[in-house]
Amino acid sequence: MKKLFFALALVLFPVQVWAAGCGCGSINAMISAAKSETIQAVNAYTAAEAQAIRSEILLAAQNIIGTIKSETATVVRALVALKESNVAAIKGQAVAGEAMKTEDLYGTAAQPSGLCGATSLGAGIQLGAQAGQEIHATMREKQFAYANTPGAKPVEFLHRILADDQPSEPESLDALFPLQSTLTEDQVAQAHESIKTLANPRPLPMVTDAQKETPAGQTYAAARKVHEERLAAVTEALNHHVVLHAPTLPEDVTEWAQNQWSEAGGSGTPPGIVDGKLSEAGLYKLLSQMRVGNPNWFAQIATATDAGLLREMAVMQAFQMELARKNMELMDRLTVIAALDFLSPMEGTTGRDMDDLYARMVGAQQ
Repeated sequence: MKKLFFALALVLFPVQVWAAGCGCGSINAMISAAKSETIQAVNAYTAAEAQAIRSEILLAAQNIIGTIKSETATVVRALVALKESNVAAIKGQAVAGEAMKTEDLYGTAAQPSGLCGATSLGAGIQLGAQAGQEIHATMREKQFAYANTPGAKPVEFLHRILADDQPSEPESLDALFPLQSTLTEDQVAQAHESIKTLANPRPLPMVTDAQKETPAGQTYAAARKVHEERLAAVTEALNHHVVLHAPTLPEDVTEWAQNQWSEAGGSGTPPGIVDGKLSEAGLYKLLSQMRVGNPNWFAQIATATDAGLLREMAVMQAFQMELARKNMELMDRLTVIAALDFLSPMEGTTGRDMDDLYARMVGAQQ
């Protein structure tokens, strides 16, 4: 393109020379004009080329900037998506962690045998204890009235023992030592009659007020009082035994026991339940058989969580403490009975010797 420009300049130059004449002044003027035009043409071309280059540079820059913006936006979107994905993953992990924690703390493997519905068990034991106290008080009152019947003759008590409505030997045995640890309501009544027969078959006659005024009457009344108090201590221990096996627990506890026995894998009637009733002794038998008598319990222990094992230990420790308390009551009663049993032979041997010694040594001097 530059060569074409100079060729046109050379062609046009002679025309301009001939047209202006051949004087030195005119030639110089024509040369100056030609130079000026050439410079202007070169400047114009250079300016056009520069503008074109600037346009191309600007376009390229715009393309580069647009590409950078697009790529930057893509990178930003990718970062945002990655962040959202991480947040979702973290949330999911947290939810999963909470779910696992909840399962570990409150799931099936964290529940010891008998824990479900145990609120009814705790309240039921309290109600059962109150019912047992009422039965105990009723038996004590009737036995006291039986032993202190005014005007009763010994033959009347013999007739009672031989009556047809009295428990037979097998019935008395079942009433005192039930095979399923829980008595029926009829067996509670039979146990009451058996205690009267075994502990006090022939209550001693009572003296009248007039007889108490005599020395012999006073001696007999005092001896009878000692005798009845000793019998009362023994009878109290027998009554406590019957109350322990009486069906005193409410229906809520019985339903809980049946449900827990089924959940533990047992079939049929749970141990300790008789005629839909449960006693305190039957409850302890059930709690024991749900564990050592249940092959599924060992598998549950093997798969239990730490929380489940701790709960199982806490439940068993609570019942162990209650059994220890009851054993302490039993030992207390046995101590009293053993002491009274020791006093009886002392009265028959040492007591008589002391009476004879008093009669010989002190009575002879009076």
